Amino acid sequence: NGRDYFFLSSGINAEYGVVQSIATYLDSHLPRNPMFPEGRTFTTQYFVQTPSKVDNKKREYAFYQSSIHPPHFKLLVGDEVWEVSKGRNNLFHSLLLFLYYLREHQHGMLGPVNLGPTGLNMLWIIS
Repeated sequence: NGRDYFFLSSGINAEYGVVQSIATYLDSHLPRNPMFPEGRTFTTQYFVQTPSKVDNKKREYAFYQSSIHPPHFKLLVGDEVWEVSKGRNNLFHSLLLFLYYLREHQHGMLGPVNLGPTGLNMLWIIS
């Protein structure tokens, strides 16, 4: 159909749209960080896209897009890279793993923002 042709011919894929939507949503809810004056706190602090170099010393955890075509996502935790199975569900499995990590190891917090019922209420997805 025409929609699929547009996405395939322009190099844009559905995963890109989903990731950008989530990043924009979280950017709008995280408080501004003076270290990142452009106001995109989630995108600059918790999201790494290839070809950017991964520097685990700067961040405790991050959502990592390791490949653009085909899109592939992983989770960076400390010095470890948590691999998620390849395929069409990689993005969603990676997002679920990211939320699970935040719930279990960061007490449901993404920086200063609670992702539980008293905050953005995103953790209900994995409850």
